[in-house]
Amino acid sequence: MTLITRCLPGCLLLLALAGCQDKDQDRRVDGPAERAGRELDQAAKKAEVHLDRANEELKVAATKTGRELDQFAGKAGEHLDKAADVVGRKLERAGEKIQANAREAREDEPAPKGERAK
Repeated sequence: MTLITRCLPGCLLLLALAGCQDKDQDRRVDGPAERAGRELDQAAKKAEVHLDRANEELKVAATKTGRELDQFAGKAGEHLDKAADVVGRKLERAGEKIQANAREAREDEPAPKGERAK
């Protein structure tokens, strides 16, 4: 009980001071610095809204661009596959011609003495 009675006057004093402080703040007149601070806060909030909107638009544009790049890469891959197929067929034909020419050259050469022609 003695603890409560000792703390009670201090608590009452703090409550009284807290009440006085609120009244002083209500009477305060805003100066140019406070007005400038409020205007800066309002401008910052507006800028935040615009930046958020711009961020969303950027995300949409990036997604669209990514899809378009994927489509382009797919088409480019198809064209490369076709080109590789054509090159492969041409190389195969060239190899067949080289083999045919080599066979003809072997057949046209006279057989060395002592060996039979195949």
